Amino acid sequence: MDTPELSIGETTPDQLVERWYAEEGAALQRYVRSLVRDADEAADICQEAFLRLLVVARAGRLPDAPGAWVHRVAHNLVVSDARRRKTGERALERLADQDVARSTEESIVGRERDRHLASALSEVATDDRTAMLLAAQGYRSREIGQRLGRSEPAARTLLCRARGRLRERLLALEPA
Repeated sequence: MDTPELSIGETTPDQLVERWYAEEGAALQRYVRSLVRDADEAADICQEAFLRLLVVARAGRLPDAPGAWVHRVAHNLVVSDARRRKTGERALERLADQDVARSTEESIVGRERDRHLASALSEVATDDRTAMLLAAQGYRSREIGQRLGRSEPAARTLLCRARGRLRERLLALEPA
């Protein structure tokens, strides 16, 4: 297989890469397809490899052996993509294992606890509920006080008492 001569003398980098792609692109695509076993993915990888060759050529750093260079780039893209995919698969497996590890009983208990909390929150005074929800969202006592029209110390006191009242309601809702 003869690689086309790429002399920079009379042609632009775009023309050189375009000519090389026309003559060698199909062979590179077959090579990549043999690695990835997917025609669309192979086409994407080849396009990326030639795009990188174009960037290098436009920068005036055309490799001595562009055919070998673009093959190596394409091969490295395949390897990088496989690595990235494997890492993603491992992360998904870990997440799936965590979900499976949580038993049905734990799920039911969690839903029951959430239901009790929602019920207890609906029974507390509006200012208490507002203060606790704002605190849960990260608001500080000063900001909670401003929202409720109270001073910062009054907001802290309200929040402390509201939490106590909520705790009492939750204990009353727990099955004996």
